[in-house]
Amino acid sequence: MSEQNKPYVPYTTEQKREYAKQFTPDQIKSYRNGQRSAYAHMGNIGKRNSFFIHGNLKKDDTANPVAPPVEKPKRGRKKADDK
Repeated sequence: MSEQNKPYVPYTTEQKREYAKQFTPDQIKSYRNGQRSAYAHMGNIGKRNSFFIHGNLKKDDTANPVAPPVEKPKRGRKKADDK
């Protein structure tokens, strides 16, 4: 099997513990703080973008009032002799 087609096998708890031994407790704490701030940063970007879009939509509403819907002409019913 090629390297790309291998099935994904997650690490076992023991393997994770072995991997974690190479880092100091301060490094682990710093990494977790970085993760937390990264997620906060993504949330802030999403909030900023949604307010930006919302603000632009509000500007468009005030600049270009929505035209009333165009009424379609009513169709008359077909009569029996209109074939």
